[in-house]
Amino acid sequence: MAIYSLHHSPVGKSTQAQPYTAAAHINYITRRRAMSMMQKARLPGQNPREVAEYLKACEDQDRKNARVIDKVMLALPKELNQVERVKLVRDFAEHVTHGRAPWLAAFHDKGKDSSNPHCHLVLRDRDPKTNKRVIGTSEKGSTEQLRESWELFANQALERAGRSERIDRRTLAEQGIEREPTIHEGPQSQAMDKRGAKPKSRQRRVRNAPGARRPERSVDYRRIDKGRSRPQVNRMRRAAAAQETERDYWNAIDQDNQARELRDLAAIHHPHREPPVMSPPSAAKESKQRSTDAKNARRRVPITPAEKFASQKPRFKDLNVKAKKSSPDLGVEHARAAHPPKQTKPKWNARDQRALARMKQERAADRTRGRER
Repeated sequence: MAIYSLHHSPVGKSTQAQPYTAAAHINYITRRRAMSMMQKARLPGQNPREVAEYLKACEDQDRKNARVIDKVMLALPKELNQVERVKLVRDFAEHVTHGRAPWLAAFHDKGKDSSNPHCHLVLRDRDPKTNKRVIGTSEKGSTEQLRESWELFANQALERAGRSERIDRRTLAEQGIEREPTIHEGPQSQAMDKRGAKPKSRQRRVRNAPGARRPERSVDYRRIDKGRSRPQVNRMRRAAAAQETERDYWNAIDQDNQARELRDLAAIHHPHREPPVMSPPSAAKESKQRSTDAKNARRRVPITPAEKFASQKPRFKDLNVKAKKSSPDLGVEHARAAHPPKQTKPKWNARDQRALARMKQERAADRTRGRER
């Protein structure tokens, strides 16, 4: 089935680990054993080495805190062939760059990547003619715009190919799917899992986003992974999802049996009436019903004033019990209205009385000073 995956990360001149990281990334994604095809636009040269040299020259000319390139990794739909995938990436890249900024795409869909076709897209947010920004990848919300555009173009390509599959950028919770999502494993984690090696988590320093109070933060991965590798976590989540599927299966059987019993009872009591057709509720209706039941359970059941007064103990000594006995037809509210409670004065202890006397003396002194003035 078609899956959605888009990862966006920048390469900055001041934030990169080593100089010319952008050129090294071009050499890595265009290696022959992994890349099956390369597409580019508005970039000089005919081979990846010339493109890498061009990015080195651009990095030397950029300011010290400039963004050199933007890396975008896209999961390509398996339902499309190679020609359709190339057209999809070209249309998406031209739309994002507005036909002005340079871009390069390296397709990885051969060998071990045949079951996981993806594309490494490199964007250079500078117009070669005017040297001005075009895409705006450094602006807030640019990643979400890329995700939305990729969903639109991929679904259009699937529709043109006559496929019914679609991708969705929303989370599983937003789609109404009650399942915990899996995490990205990566080749190193998979190789460690095959060897049976255990991960050694430790505390690391991670760079914060621009605009944060501190440039870095400390992350303790021992508390996050709890000694489990990424493949182990994914296996646990898939097993939990399989259990949920089995539970839904038995719930559907119980619901079908209940509907059959109701139809049999309706046929016994009303033989000439056509039994109603009960359709199984959808997942969205079930989740809405569960949330409604939870709210009703937390909500306090309202009671009438008469029930509230009858359940509580007498609070006043002057309640006329004889009047209640002599007139049983009167309601509780009528008895309360006929015999209202007395207004008792507050009781003052010695400390409060001394404070009250002191307050009166201070007010009298203030009035005396006011007259003298």
